[in-house]
Amino acid sequence: MTNGLFRSPSWRRRMRRMNLDKLKKELRRQGPEAQRSRRRQVHLFLLALLVCLLLIASVFAYRVYQQTVPGRLYSKGLTLESQDRPEQALASYQRLFRGYSDSLLAAEALFRAARICRYDLRQDQQALLFFLQLEHDYPESGYVIQAQREAADLTKNRLHDFAHAVVIYQRLLDGGTDDGDRILYEIADCYFRLNNYSQARIELDALLERFPESSLRAEVLYRRASAALLEGTPEVARAGFRELVELFPGTTYAAEARFNLAELLEAEERLRDALKAYRTLSDYPRPELVQEKIERLEARIAKKKKVL
Repeated sequence: MTNGLFRSPSWRRRMRRMNLDKLKKELRRQGPEAQRSRRRQVHLFLLALLVCLLLIASVFAYRVYQQTVPGRLYSKGLTLESQDRPEQALASYQRLFRGYSDSLLAAEALFRAARICRYDLRQDQQALLFFLQLEHDYPESGYVIQAQREAADLTKNRLHDFAHAVVIYQRLLDGGTDDGDRILYEIADCYFRLNNYSQARIELDALLERFPESSLRAEVLYRRASAALLEGTPEVARAGFRELVELFPGTTYAAEARFNLAELLEAEERLRDALKAYRTLSDYPRPELVQEKIERLEARIAKKKKVL
């Protein structure tokens, strides 16, 4: 047999040509399919890229939308308030502070909701809950002091829960206000209404000590002396009324104090001294009461003379 080593060069050339022709034919056969495959890959890549871009755009748009919702709810609430539609305004504010509690507008929305409940809808308990929620959830808010004032006033003057009102007023006082004398006076008044006159005097003493220049000083002196009278310590009350008359002689509180001093004399059966005291009360705001006292004392004195 003829060994492949002895094949002629022309034979080798023919074989290479045949292999090259086969390769070209194979490439021509596979070319369109390969191109289609590459195009499909490119299309798939572009589609995936488009989907990613749309997804990113959607997420961004949603976040932008979410960021604008609180502002739109707040504006809607204001508009509804101006249209005298408190219930709808309340619903808008509630959606804001419940659904977007981290919003900078949440505290104000809660405050406005509380005021709507108190003043428009007369829902005192719900209003109180909203005021206290604001104090608890947003302690750094500029609305906290206003909320505490509203809560304390509502608790004291509408719900008549004087013990709870004291607690709220005390928090307001501890937080620091520019009217601490007024807050202390409200605390003392709560104790008056609870018939705790000794504690009321303590609060009034604290007011006089901490705020010696308070515009409430005359009224405080009167309430303090009245508390002593209600406690059953007439001599302490007498000293308090005299101090008031001496320091604030031209005030209505001084007139009331002089009337009470006359009543103390009457209670001690010092009838002539009491009559003399009543006759000096020309500036008393209830002259008919003074006249009644005078006539009664004159009758008692006359009766005693007859007995003697």
